[in-house]
Parts: sequence; structure tokens; C-alpha cells
Amino acid sequence: MDEPFTIFNAQKSLIDVIKISLQGEPNPPLYMILLHFWIKLFGIGPFAVRFLSLIFNAFTVLFLYNTGKRFFNVWTGITASLLFVFSTLHFYHAIESRTYSLLSLETAASLYFFLRFTKNTNDRTALTGLIISNILMIYSHYFGWFVVFSQGITSLIYLKKTFKANLKIIYPFLGTIIGFLPMVPVIIRQFGKSSKGTWLNPPKSIDFINTLYLFLNHKVVIWIIITIISTGVIFFVGTLIRRKYTPFKKEIVVLLIWWLAPFCIMYFVSTKIPMFNVRYVLFNTIGLYIFIAVLINYLFQNHRILHPIGSFIILFSMCYYMKILPKEYSYREVSKAVEFAKKYETNNSIYIIWPVWTDFQFNYYYNQEIFKDYQNYYKTNLKHGIYRVWGLPNTKTVVRNNPDKRIIYIQDGVIKDPNENIETYLDSTYSIVQQSFFPQTIKVMVYDPI
Repeated sequence: MDEPFTIFNAQKSLIDVIKISLQGEPNPPLYMILLHFWIKLFGIGPFAVRFLSLIFNAFTVLFLYNTGKRFFNVWTGITASLLFVFSTLHFYHAIESRTYSLLSLETAASLYFFLRFTKNTNDRTALTGLIISNILMIYSHYFGWFVVFSQGITSLIYLKKTFKANLKIIYPFLGTIIGFLPMVPVIIRQFGKSSKGTWLNPPKSIDFINTLYLFLNHKVVIWIIITIISTGVIFFVGTLIRRKYTPFKKEIVVLLIWWLAPFCIMYFVSTKIPMFNVRYVLFNTIGLYIFIAVLINYLFQNHRILHPIGSFIILFSMCYYMKILPKEYSYREVSKAVEFAKKYETNNSIYIIWPVWTDFQFNYYYNQEIFKDYQNYYKTNLKHGIYRVWGLPNTKTVVRNNPDKRIIYIQDGVIKDPNENIETYLDSTYSIVQQSFFPQTIKVMVYDPI
């Protein structure tokens, strides 16, 4: 349901797109602005609007590879980037018209420029790249601030002896804060709304580990990684005994904090303000994948045989358990549901759609001319006999105003309140002609007057 909402609003004027974020949309406007210009060039077809996210994913792979190669070695870059490529979650979000692939790209870019800046605080390119990637990140999603927070913590690792040297470390944060100042009133208002409750439930204890399973495709992959790390620890102890080990790198701690700190904070904060959803914490995989690659490299001391073997086993298991658009969380037959409904459409039929926000996804597949006409959208719906309803009272009004009409009722989700059950009402007052259920949760019912 989020994709059609994003696409529909991205069609509007640039001023209107920005107003949406200022007037209540829970996300900052950057992705919708980019999609706005993309639609101007390529239209609103499913392939066109989703290709933008695929481009973001492709650049994320490049940043992961270059981060691993530049600051560690080639194998680290290959391992980190392929962990990302073989991720079921990232594959799905690479073909979804939402902000999450963009957020992953900006997180990867921010990490690259952060490591580069800490190596040389006089590197103006790194400083500029870090500030820009940070600003873009927090204008894509407010949870990007968790990445900035991780930068703040890990910056303490690089503190120098002089005040002047330490002052340079503050520059990226000052630039980020200044760049975000126009959105401060908006995020304060959004925090006030979220503190009163969100659409999510507080996470269960099992959700913490289950989300890590999803990050790595399957729990078997995690156990394989644990086994290889344990083997690496044994190998590393041997190098300690022989005193032939390479010095410990600060960056290992940096990478651990980059993914673990935001992940844990979001989990524990969610007990009060629920935000722990797999798509919301997905950006943490950027630090996780590089951390795994770097840790394997360090424990095996860049051994020319053991290190590649360990990395290959992890990558093979990740690839083996990768699922292309699994039904568990990405399978919705909206287009088939609409096709089914249209088969029973007559000159004397109307559509009743619940809940009201389902109309965007319905019209995207039903008639894109209606979908494109955002200025007259709601009037055009009524002209075509499409009624979006809030509940049972609204439905009864529509039925009274359209006597002797065939009703094609589309319900997306479950109505929990028995006193608001639209299906029960229609069953009692009309004769059902046909019905069908489409994953996930879309139900289409056709009724004729008795």
C-alpha cells in the first residue's frame, strides 16, 4: 500500500511534494522529490518507478566494495558487497518504490567517507562527501540520525591530543545539523505524534534474533558465521602464541558500533515508541556486512587460503538461502485482484473499497488515467463509480445512494470490530455472486441486489 501512495504523491508539483512532508507524512521528502523528477522522464509504469531503487542498490554495492578494498583488502570488499547482493531483503527493496534502498546507499556512502575522513581530517573531499551523504540520509529517513549518532560515538575513538585536531572531527556533525535545521520543527512534531503510538506493536524478545536471521537470509547462515568466527578465534590465538599477528584495527570496533548500536537502540526504544520493523532497521546491514567481512579477515590474519575459504562458505550459504520475492513478506496479488474484479464489472456496478487508502493501489492497476489525474482524483473516482469508505456507516450511505446496483466490494485486511463488518452487512442485504481471496489479505466479493 505504501508504493502506490508514494508514486501518486510524487506526481504532484514539487511544492506539493515538499508540503506533504511538512504537513504530516512521516518521512522526509528527498525520495519523493527524486521520484517526482524520475516520473517526469520515465512515467509511472511498474518497471520505470522501481528501476530508480535498483540504481540506488547498484551504487550501494560499489560503495561497499570500495570501502572494503580501500581500508582493508580486496577480499573484504568482495565479501561485503556480495553479502549485500545475496540479501533477500535488499533484493526486494531494490525493486520497491520506497526510500529504503536510498537510505542503504546513503549509509554506505556515509561510512565510506567517515572512514576516509578519520584517516585524514584534512581531506576536504572526504569531509564534503561525509556532510553531503549525512544530509541526504536524514532527508531520506529520520532514522538516518541513528547513523549520525553512531558516527558521534565512533569519533571518540579517533580523538587527538590537541584541541585543534579534535575540533576538525566536529565539522561533519556541525555541517549535518546546519543542513537539517529547516526540518527541525517537522521532526519535533513527528516525534510528538509517534510518542503517542505508531502503527507497530512493541517488539517481542524473539524479534531481535529473528531480524538478524532475516538480515542474513536464514538462521543456518548465522550459525555458519558463528562457526567460522569460532574457528578464526582458534587460529588467531595460535598467531598470538607465535607472536605473528597483525595489529588490531580501530575500524573493527567502528564497524561493530555502526550496526549494533542503532539496532539495539531501536529495539529497546520500541518498547515505548514502536519502530522496530525490518525495513526500518535494514540500513544497519551496511555496517553488519562489512563487519563480518573485516572480522573474518582479521581473525584469519589475511591467510591466503583460510580467509578466502571462510568468506566463500559464508557467501555460498547466503546465496543458497536467498529467496527471490518470498511470499512471507513481499507477495501481494493486487493486479490479479483488480483483474478478477473487472471481470464482473457491468454498466450497473459500483466499487466499494475498504479501507480508504486501498484506492491508490486499486486505481494504479484498474485505470492509470484515474491514478494520474491527481488534481481531480476523488471526483474522477466517483464518476467511475469507485467509492472509498471509512467504515460501515459510510458504506450504508453509499448503498442507499446507489440502489439496485451490483456491488464489487474490495477489502484489504481484516475488520476486527464485528459492529463495523462491511462484509456481514452486504451478505445480509445482497446476494453474493462470486468471491475470491488474493494474498496478502485482499478479498474481492461481488454482490447483486436480492
